[in-house]
Amino acid sequence: MPTLFFDLDGTLLDTAEDIFFSLNSTLKKFKIGEIDFQTTLSYIGNGVRPLIEKTLNQFGRTEELEKVLKDFLSNYRKNITKKTYIYQGNIELIFTLKKSDWKIILLTNKSQHLTSILLSQMGITQIFDLIVCGDTFDVKKPNSKLFEIIKSVFSVKEPIFVLGDGINDLIFASNIGAHFILAEWGFWSKSSEKELKSFPKKKIIRAKTPYDVIEKLKEKGIIKK
Repeated sequence: MPTLFFDLDGTLLDTAEDIFFSLNSTLKKFKIGEIDFQTTLSYIGNGVRPLIEKTLNQFGRTEELEKVLKDFLSNYRKNITKKTYIYQGNIELIFTLKKSDWKIILLTNKSQHLTSILLSQMGITQIFDLIVCGDTFDVKKPNSKLFEIIKSVFSVKEPIFVLGDGINDLIFASNIGAHFILAEWGFWSKSSEKELKSFPKKKIIRAKTPYDVIEKLKEKGIIKK
């Protein structure tokens, strides 16, 4: 009964357009400037506060953190599913794994509040065995202590896989000795490739689509054909 840690932004859902729009709306309001799409992508993955911190640092306006953060959250809540969508194949992937008795844990650094709104509006709250957000516990991804905490409240069975598109997913997989499935369909940056080289090759699965994940797991005999 394998366990899969499933990332949210850039892996399960494409949330980039709504984050990008909400962020630039806030920046425009405070006459801070404009951030481009690719830079926004590179800032996603650690939660909202780090996103705003990195953005303001870029413009030398870090002293305005709290008011900008508050306004962004207001904007994002209003626009959280305007253009966000589930990557094609993810629902099939999840139910294929469940048929093979996998346990699926949604693991994100997004807050519980935003994650709850997002999953509810997308109609997918009930498909996970466990949902762990950036503020569910005192530590978050990629800290290995998070894995120990999760094991204390949920029966995590081996082998363990981490599916994600970001450096935090890779580091988390490395920290806990898990297999890493790279979601190349997401926000993965070429600059992160060097980090991938230090990860055991036998434990890496590169997938261009969620359907690709299914096929590669079948090839390895990990799920039923």
